[in-house]
Amino acid sequence: MTEERIFSGQEKDIIDFIKAHGSITTLQAFGIGVARLASRVFDLRTKGVPVKSEMVSVENRKGEKCRVARYWIAA
Repeated sequence: MTEERIFSGQEKDIIDFIKAHGSITTLQAFGIGVARLASRVFDLRTKGVPVKSEMVSVENRKGEKCRVARYWIAA
C-alpha cells in the first residue's frame, strides 16, 4: 500500500513552480506568495520530497553580488 502525502497550498505551489521552471529561489518564491521558502523546503523534505539545494551568486537591486539558495527536486 502506497502512502499518500498531503501537501499544503504553498508546498503544492513550490512543487508546481519547480516542475515548470526547474528550480526556485527566494525571490521567485515571493512571486508566488511564499515568504519563507527555506521553511517550506524543510517541510517538503520532512514529507519525503527529495529537494536539493545549492548556493548561487546573483546581483541584488543595487548591483552588489550576493549568494542565495536555489532549490530543485532530484530526479
